[in-house]
Amino acid sequence: MEQIERAGRYLARVRSIYGGVFASSHEQISYEDDLVSFFIHCHHIRDWVLHLYPEKVASRTLDIFIDSHTDLRVCADMCNGVKHCVLTRAPRSGSQPNVATKAYTASTWFTGSGGGEVLQARYTIATSAGPRDALELAEDCMKLWLSFISACEIQPSTDQKWTE
Repeated sequence: MEQIERAGRYLARVRSIYGGVFASSHEQISYEDDLVSFFIHCHHIRDWVLHLYPEKVASRTLDIFIDSHTDLRVCADMCNGVKHCVLTRAPRSGSQPNVATKAYTASTWFTGSGGGEVLQARYTIATSAGPRDALELAEDCMKLWLSFISACEIQPSTDQKWTE
């Protein structure tokens, strides 16, 4: 499913940011954009499942699934909070989650032919249950969606290059 692949590509970007990104100039805000984009695309897996497989999964089933998992509730609220600036409905997770802390570590390296800089980033998401590491939350959300899709006997994709 195209939306799983899209969310997976953003997850791979977040993994790369955590591992260290080589660049001559860093645009730290674009790394945060990739993180937030992951949560937007991850939550919209719901819509793709609903529209592509209406005979297998009802809207209410999807909502029950999301509401039964704290990580997916946080993901939904992150998605909707970012898209709409503020949540106008009661948040699924108890509050409007947001990127609370950003930690960047830069290192420089040199060789005979030049040098460069590697930047690593780490993010914490503020939730009603307390702070969560953003990559850990993202990984857990994707695992939940993949298990749901598998249980519904939906073929998610033929090429999941982003999986570990």
